[in-house]
Amino acid sequence: MFPRIAKSKKKNKTYRYLVVSESNWENGQSTTRNIANLGNIERFSNHDVENLIDGFIKIFSLDTYARCDDVEILESLEHGTIIFWRKFWNELGLGKILHQQRKKHKPHVRIAVERYVEMMVVNRCIRPFSKLRTTSWLDTTSYKVMHGYSQLERDVNYFYRSMDCVIDMKDAVELAIFERLRNLFSVNVKLTFYDITSTFFYTENCPLGEHGYSRDHRRDCEQIVIGVVTSYEGYPLKHYVFKGDTTDVTTVKEVVKNLKQRYHIEDTVFVGDRGMVSKVNIEELEEHGFDCIMGVKMHQNELYQSVILRGELDWKEASLEHRGLKVLEKHVVIKKFLGWKFKRLLMEAQIDISDEQFHPVLEQIKELNNTTVPDFKSFRKLLRACWPDIDSKLCQKIITVLKRYKNHYDDKARFIICLNPERQQADSKKRKIAIETYTTKLDQLFDCGNTKEQETNQQQKKKRTRTETTASSNKPMEHEGRIAKLFEGYRAKYRKFFQFQRDEATQHVTSYRLNQAVIEFEGKFDGVFALLSTRDELEAVTVIDSYKNLQEVETLFDDLKHFVDVHPIRHRLEERVRAHVFVCILALLLKRIFEINYLKSKSVTEPLMEIEKVKLVRYKVKFSQREERHQVIPKVTTITTNQKKYFDMIGLKNPSSIEQFTW
Repeated sequence: MFPRIAKSKKKNKTYRYLVVSESNWENGQSTTRNIANLGNIERFSNHDVENLIDGFIKIFSLDTYARCDDVEILESLEHGTIIFWRKFWNELGLGKILHQQRKKHKPHVRIAVERYVEMMVVNRCIRPFSKLRTTSWLDTTSYKVMHGYSQLERDVNYFYRSMDCVIDMKDAVELAIFERLRNLFSVNVKLTFYDITSTFFYTENCPLGEHGYSRDHRRDCEQIVIGVVTSYEGYPLKHYVFKGDTTDVTTVKEVVKNLKQRYHIEDTVFVGDRGMVSKVNIEELEEHGFDCIMGVKMHQNELYQSVILRGELDWKEASLEHRGLKVLEKHVVIKKFLGWKFKRLLMEAQIDISDEQFHPVLEQIKELNNTTVPDFKSFRKLLRACWPDIDSKLCQKIITVLKRYKNHYDDKARFIICLNPERQQADSKKRKIAIETYTTKLDQLFDCGNTKEQETNQQQKKKRTRTETTASSNKPMEHEGRIAKLFEGYRAKYRKFFQFQRDEATQHVTSYRLNQAVIEFEGKFDGVFALLSTRDELEAVTVIDSYKNLQEVETLFDDLKHFVDVHPIRHRLEERVRAHVFVCILALLLKRIFEINYLKSKSVTEPLMEIEKVKLVRYKVKFSQREERHQVIPKVTTITTNQKKYFDMIGLKNPSSIEQFTW
């Protein structure tokens, strides 16, 4: 059906008529049949035609035939990233978990805690803001018009109340999430990793805030310490918030207790960084039936130190190489270690030792076992009998070592010691540069002092005044202050490479020289790291690979500080600080689900950049120039092939759907 102009001649005059026609097929031929004659076309003005078109649009509801220049864009809302992260939130069932726990633990709370927490978590994944700024950010997203969210109050106090509620049921929520992860992704807890980091405040009013070792290099700010337990794959299972002055080694006991009692993990290998190792921690792990793989620091573990000092590391004899590392495996028998340690303590005290004198001590050590408690008094008497002049403090020091290994005398410690040749060269070069730098500074300090001292001596010879003599005597004191300032803070670790000579009378520093013994000793540790394992049946390469996976926690900490932007913390109430960290950990959990299950640990940068371009646009269409008739239409921007690939990857088949929105 179509309009056309029909012509007709009457008395040598041609008339034109506006008719409505249709095409028909009759007898194998196409014919045209007139349906309606609207009259002489000359009777129609432009105004009449516009009225006619508007009438047809209105009668037949042909609103899609609006004029293009009458389209007004009202708003463009962030949409792609919202539905993207909500997919993981719903897949894990976090909304249901929070709702169930709220009904169970906080039945008096009437606000939709799970939805406020969801919006805060999604904000951390997209564009981390403060809670106050998040309230205005939501008005630029599709949450503004989403069913169940559009009617929620945007006042920041609702977000704070939700945080207060969720932190009170944190343990129950984490346990429910753990069970959900095990059902969905078959999380491997045969290996559990634990490490800590810190993040700082800009305020000094929080009870948790303390000055401590800052991983952010912000010693000027108070901080908190955050500990995270992850599975073998890298899922955060549980987290802890400690005071800012908490050390690594003191946090392990609570972590191990929770894994056993609340998470019912009966068999796991606990993997921790070098700061976690202590006799108490290892005993705690053994008490709960856990084995461990931990990094070891030479200065903190005397068993490993004995391997180094006895010169048992010969890398030429290393029969195993793995991932570019040379690997040695050493076992330290506790009884043999005790004999070596006691002899070393006596030699350091400059006590003469003969094999005949030391034999009774060795025999006494051989009689020790794990089931009986040794008689420390009789051991002290034995020491005095062998060396009548032994100092009481030295005697007590030996007894303390003996007590330290009570119930472990029959044990042996297994160390996997690795050498990274590339790191060895880098460490050596770094130390050499540092020594050259401080040598130059010390040369300048002493040369400057000597020049000034020579000038002072010349003046003394001329004037011999008491005032000048007093000034001269202060020069060595200036050296003391300058040296202390040169090696203050983190630079104190370089002071051991220098020996300072002092005047016998005044004990003031007069010169320096390099401490070659210390330099050579430190060189033995270049590129070397050691692992302590309580699982003898695990192969050395398995122990190394397990420890290397600890970098998953370090990657998570990097995301904690740069992806979800946990710092700086702007809260001052302890419960709000803990809740803020919990929200950030939940955001990291969503990211890890995406990385591990869909991207296979690849970078999320490109997918997030693509889906961020998807917007929910609301535009107003005007249907007539003469009447105020219009319609507001929502529409999702066209999904590109690349964007569709990422939506399909996570199971979002129809990202353009607007059924969940209200207008």
